[in-house]
Amino acid sequence: MSVTAHDPPTRPYRFDERLRMIPVDPESLAARVAVADPHDFVGLRRLGIALMLLGRHDEALDRLDQALELADTQQRRITVWINLGDVYRYRGEPGPAEVLYRRALEASRAHDPDLVSFAAHHLGKSLAEQHRPREARELLNEALRLRVADGEPELIESTRTALDHLADLALSLPPVVADLLGPAPVWSAEHEGRGGNLVRAGGYWIKRGPAAVAEYERLTWLRDHGVAVPEVAAFAEDVLVLADVDGGSLTGAGDAAAVGTLMGRVLRRVHDLPVDRCPFDSGLDVSLARARRAVVEGFVDPADFDDDHRDLSPAEVLARLRDRRPAEEDVVVTHGDFTPGNVLAGGVLIDVAVLGRGDRYRDLALAHRDLAEDFGADAVAAFGAAYGLSDLDADRLYYYRLLDELF
Repeated sequence: MSVTAHDPPTRPYRFDERLRMIPVDPESLAARVAVADPHDFVGLRRLGIALMLLGRHDEALDRLDQALELADTQQRRITVWINLGDVYRYRGEPGPAEVLYRRALEASRAHDPDLVSFAAHHLGKSLAEQHRPREARELLNEALRLRVADGEPELIESTRTALDHLADLALSLPPVVADLLGPAPVWSAEHEGRGGNLVRAGGYWIKRGPAAVAEYERLTWLRDHGVAVPEVAAFAEDVLVLADVDGGSLTGAGDAAAVGTLMGRVLRRVHDLPVDRCPFDSGLDVSLARARRAVVEGFVDPADFDDDHRDLSPAEVLARLRDRRPAEEDVVVTHGDFTPGNVLAGGVLIDVAVLGRGDRYRDLALAHRDLAEDFGADAVAAFGAAYGLSDLDADRLYYYRLLDELF
């Protein structure tokens, strides 16, 4: 399938067989990016798109976030939301992409009808990739009707091409994964969590995208260092398949002291790993940068904040984190989301995609909070005894609990 015949020759990109933009001349585009000096909304947005074309997705998000902060009209915000959605979609994260596209579509319907076709077109292609053809077709047909009414041949052709090749847009599984699960796995509608989807037949957990790659790397490192983690049934490209583990998580377990003891032992095992040999960085520089991105892009829901933070906006939480940042970090290998839900019976550790070097209080704060809320004082006391640290720093506990509000 080729859709390049209608591309204007002056554009720095063409469309590949998946209807995604790729650079016509990557070397020239990279050279232009290297000398770019954006100081305004237009320059930042153009640079973000160029970086996306080059596959430099983190840099693209940084520039587009800056553009979003400078956006002074609803039209500009809508266009950047669509651009950000493209970056997430291109790097294999359909979840945030869909949120951004839907936000752009709702805003354009309310405030800027001229942009409705663009938002509907991009969201439609994204849903087609996610094997949701009915929703995708409805949106693409809506975009086509609007574009026919506007009479712009190039835009009409773009949407017609997407409709004609709707089935081709659906992301396939890598062969090694399809051999294990089948080409069209049946997902369980009764199971959620563990950072992925459960395949009904065989009970495999499947994850996809950059977080799946990160998790595979960390699972391998943990296993090499003797930590109990799920078995990797298959890994290819950006798809990770984990064998289901017997025994549920500690969430809802009945014996509070036993839960606290197991949590303390597992966390001590992780924190005693050789931090100087850990290749993954999860320190405050990295974490605060991730938090800022979540705030700027509107992925933080203050309705989920703890009770003592309900009066704060996400931006105020971020400002407080910057103002109160600890002068030093007590660096160990941290899990990053150490809660009862991420420790299975038997001490198996799951959802390790953000494991890395960081302050031990990143884990202590979440464990202390969830054990206190869900299991009570006996669990907290047992956790402290098993971990071997009873005199906890209240300020650091608060700081890292506050940080968790933005994730």
